[in-house]
Amino acid sequence: MADQPTAKPVHWADQVASRVMGVKGDKPQYVVASGITPSGTVHVGNFREVITVDFVARALRRAGKNVRFIFSWDDFDTFRKVPKNLPDPKSFEQYLRIPVRRMPDPWGKASSYADGFVKKFEAEIRGVGVDVEFLYQHDLYGTGQYADSMRHALENTTKLKEILNRHRTTPLADDWLPTAIYCEACGKDTMEYQKYAGEWSYQYKCASCQHEATTDIRETKNLKLNWRTDWPMRWAYEKVDFEPGGKDHSSEGGSYDTAKQIVKEVYDWEPPVYQQYDFVMIKGQGGKISSSSG
Repeated sequence: MADQPTAKPVHWADQVASRVMGVKGDKPQYVVASGITPSGTVHVGNFREVITVDFVARALRRAGKNVRFIFSWDDFDTFRKVPKNLPDPKSFEQYLRIPVRRMPDPWGKASSYADGFVKKFEAEIRGVGVDVEFLYQHDLYGTGQYADSMRHALENTTKLKEILNRHRTTPLADDWLPTAIYCEACGKDTMEYQKYAGEWSYQYKCASCQHEATTDIRETKNLKLNWRTDWPMRWAYEKVDFEPGGKDHSSEGGSYDTAKQIVKEVYDWEPPVYQQYDFVMIKGQGGKISSSSG
């Protein structure tokens, strides 16, 4: 009996691309997305997510599709922990609770703390042929591009709380808001209170310096959505078709689970096709690779 032809193996990225096309239908352009907070050294564990998206983008292009690969630098995120590998870690404790984009570069070479890590990684991934469009969340929030989306979230605070409370053992506080603000006086996000006063008005009192203010959502450079609301908002804003996530986001009731519900019920957009990936570990050490550990 003649040998039967061997089936050509199908790469997992081609399988995911096929799923994206099947779920999202035929489109003039598919948007695939990734993102990292530059709070410390951007490492091979972060590259794991980037290359996952790049493989799927390549598979879509092989299928003759037009693809936009967006990579968000979450440089408007809060500096929560001082990495161990800074030249003088103790001196950076003063910057805790301010955005990573608004801190100085520890090595005195880049325009900001975040920028030093950002530019190095951008050069490295372009060097391996990743075709990507970089977005900087500090700038997008700061120029008011998300103002309508933030107002929409604030007007739907009750609905957002209801969705998040489905997966919580302790309900969110009565005064919970889907937003966080950095004080215009001291720069920190530690607030005594925050209030949405309706329309474009937002009020707060800083717990660190006692500064009290009322600001306009359209004009402030200090207001942002919290992570659980920010992620689905950006799916709708950028019309994302595919984005993977680590297993920490993938559990039942986790951030992807709630984001799916929020993007559909609050922002009227279908969630992207999702692919879970595992963490990159260091042999002989427990836990995933961490930026804060250096």
